[in-house]
Amino acid sequence: MGVNIPRRNATLYLAVFGSLQLVFLWVFRERFGVILPILGLVLLVALLALLARASGAWSLKLGLLAGLIAITTFGPSVVAMAARHHTGLTFEYDGLAIDEVAVDRLIHGHAIYGVDWSGTQVAGYASVWGGVDLHLYGHLPLMPLSAVPVRLAADLLHLPFDYRMVVLLFSLIAMGAIASLPVPPPARFMVAIAILLNPALSLGAWTGHDDICYLAMFLIGLSLLGRRRLLLATVAFGIAAALKPFVLVVFPLLLVIIWKRSGRSARERGRDTAISAIAFGLPMLLSVGPFLIVNAPAFIHDIVIYFTAGLPIGGFGLGGLLVALHLVPSDARFSFAPLELAALLPAYWFGLRALARRPTMAQFLASYCLALFAILFFARYFADNYLAALVALVLCIPALGPVAFQLRGYGPFPWLLGRLEAFGPSVAR
Repeated sequence: MGVNIPRRNATLYLAVFGSLQLVFLWVFRERFGVILPILGLVLLVALLALLARASGAWSLKLGLLAGLIAITTFGPSVVAMAARHHTGLTFEYDGLAIDEVAVDRLIHGHAIYGVDWSGTQVAGYASVWGGVDLHLYGHLPLMPLSAVPVRLAADLLHLPFDYRMVVLLFSLIAMGAIASLPVPPPARFMVAIAILLNPALSLGAWTGHDDICYLAMFLIGLSLLGRRRLLLATVAFGIAAALKPFVLVVFPLLLVIIWKRSGRSARERGRDTAISAIAFGLPMLLSVGPFLIVNAPAFIHDIVIYFTAGLPIGGFGLGGLLVALHLVPSDARFSFAPLELAALLPAYWFGLRALARRPTMAQFLASYCLALFAILFFARYFADNYLAALVALVLCIPALGPVAFQLRGYGPFPWLLGRLEAFGPSVAR
């Protein structure tokens, strides 16, 4: 009875995800060794005991959690980078291999779209999807561009470059963004676990998946939004979208926040909308624009055509279900975009209306997750790392406050509704 709900939830998150993280580390002990899971177990038990016995001391708890994350999430990546120097690529994600080559090509002024990668280290992944990755590059340009300073720093320090260095850097950025969230310490504790002690995301980071890169910028945007720094938040979300296009669906939610701000005339709101649109789109324009100018057909083929009509159908969404039921072949050449749009519209219908009624960080994130689920589930390929990132964001919602997706009580234009009392910290004032 003496345990309050936030502390109980924080304890539950730590017990579940910390234990799962240690189980994964123990399963992979031949690769990462036994020291990391043993040290992690000691810290986990100490932290659980502290949570059970003390209602305060959140600075100490957050410090111990940071240590647990450093050992069990960052530690395996460091071990894997050191081992790679002797063993080469073994269990790494194919995207890591191609990102490293793309960074090298950018430094030397070479193209990264419309390129044949078969003469590089990517050739070792020729068996993945029949070698289709050898003839395209499926990442937006800001992803390898953001790694260029890390590569140059590694060269300066005479260290072998590994893309997990970039992943670790963005993980630290994510940790800083979580620390700056304008929520109580137990909430930051839960968000840190959901993002940085989540074995689904951690395993991806160990193999070189880059999802934490856009998640870090998204968390910065969310923190700025909670502090009512709307323009800076829009820029952060725009950078996240330039890293991963999944964040593009967040912009209509920002428009709702703009139109719900009190004390603003329609003219001022229209001006704010135009400024926000520029701020949101500028990172994408500046990073993508030069590549479109140099070779637009190659960029469109690698990024647009491949992901809408060329990527093998499968994964954890509708596409995987259709293939499993033998309703469509995995190599069918048709676009899933109409299905994604058909799912996105009702997701926006509920999400935007709910956000208009309750403009809080939790509702903003919940509405985004609903829209993100719509486009991912109905995409050609709903990958495991996409699912892991979505689940991590969903797990952050309970830490940020209550949400409410109601089916009635709204007009068709949520931004024209009168101001309603919001639960939790409003982001629209």
